[in-house]
Amino acid sequence: MTAPTLVIADYPIGYASGFGETLYNLFSGFPKEKLWTAHPGHISPAEDKNGVASINLPSPARPFWLPGQISLAYYPFLKAHQSLAAKQTVRLLAEAVRKNSIENILVVPVSPWILSAALTLHKQYPELKLILYVMDDWQGHHECHQLPYSRARRRLLLEVVNRAQARFAVSREMAVHYEETYGNDWQVAHNGVRKPSLANDFDAGTRVRKVFLAGDVNVFRFDAVIAFAAAIERHNARHGTRIELTVMGEVAEQHRPALSSLSAVRLFGRRSHVECLEAMKAADLLYLPLAFGKRSSRISRYSLPTKLPEYLASGKQVFFHAPKESAAFRIAERYDLTPRLATINPDDLDAFLEAWADGNPNGAHTTDGTRRALVEEFDLDQLAARFQAAFV
Repeated sequence: MTAPTLVIADYPIGYASGFGETLYNLFSGFPKEKLWTAHPGHISPAEDKNGVASINLPSPARPFWLPGQISLAYYPFLKAHQSLAAKQTVRLLAEAVRKNSIENILVVPVSPWILSAALTLHKQYPELKLILYVMDDWQGHHECHQLPYSRARRRLLLEVVNRAQARFAVSREMAVHYEETYGNDWQVAHNGVRKPSLANDFDAGTRVRKVFLAGDVNVFRFDAVIAFAAAIERHNARHGTRIELTVMGEVAEQHRPALSSLSAVRLFGRRSHVECLEAMKAADLLYLPLAFGKRSSRISRYSLPTKLPEYLASGKQVFFHAPKESAAFRIAERYDLTPRLATINPDDLDAFLEAWADGNPNGAHTTDGTRRALVEEFDLDQLAARFQAAFV
C-alpha cells in the first residue's frame, strides 16, 4: 500500500524537462491523491501532465534584467534571498506534511537551498521516510555551473545520504560510484518506455538525411553538438548533399549564435512530447550527445539522457556521441549499439558522416542489442515498480 508522498525538487512532476518527464513516468500508476510535488512557484508542469497537486515554493533568482557581467556583485543578495526562501520553504512543507498526513518525502537535489530546506524538514519530522534520488551528479552539477562545491555543501549532501532510507541513482555507473564514495545501498532508476515496438525501418539506400536531437543544448552537451554540426556543415559544402540537424530543446543563450549561424542546423526550441515522438519517426538518425570537456566530465560520466529509451524504442539508428567513460557510451558498449563515437575530432566526425551518408556507419544496424537494452534496463513497468516500492 503506497503512503502519502511529498516530492521536493527544483522542478515539478510533469515539467517539460528530463527531470519532470522522468518523475512523471516513474510515478505512473501511483495514486494521484497520495502525491504532492513541491517546487519553485515560477515553473509549472506541462498542461497534459499536471494531475499532481503542486506546492509553490519561493523562487529566489538573479533578476532577469541584471546584466550577467555584474551577477557576481549580486551574489551576496542572492544568498540572503535563498536563506530566507529556505526558511519559508520549511514552513510551507511542514504545513503540507501536517495537513496531508505525509509519510514519505522524496528529495531530488539540485539547488543547495532546496536540499537544505528538505533536510531541515526531516530533522523536524524524523519519522518521515526520506528517499533520495540523484538525477544529475551533484558535484558535477556544481562543476558545470561553476558553483562553489564547498565543504558545507559536501556535508549537506552526505547528511542527506546518511539519513535517507532509500537511495536511487540515475545510472548503474552513478550507483557504483556512490556506493564506493558514500557507502549504503543504491538502486537505479531512470526514464523508460512501456512495451516498445521497434519499427527498424532504416534504409541504407535512402537519400533523405535528417538528423534529430531531442533535448536542451547547454554546458552538458554543447561541445559535442557544435563539433557535429560543424562537421555536417563541411559535409554539405563538399558534396552539395543536404544533411539537416534539427534540435528540439532549449539552447542556452551563450550557445545559440554559434549554432544558428550554421545553415545545416534548425532550432525549434522545446516542443510537446507528441511532437518530439513525431520528429523521431521522421528522422534518419537520432543524435545522442554528451559533453567532452573537463568542466562537464562528471555529468557526462554518471548521468543518463532522458530520451535514450525513447530513441531506442523508435527503431531508428541512434548515434551515441559521448566520452567512453560516460554511462550512455557504456550502455552502447554493453549491448553493442551502433553507431557510436567517443571523440569530437573533426577528422573522425567527417569520416563518420561520409560513411553514414554512404549507408555504411560504424557497425551493422540490428535490433537484437536494442531489444535487450529495452528489456533489461529501460522497461518502464519494471522501473516504476522498483521505484514505487520505496514509497510504502
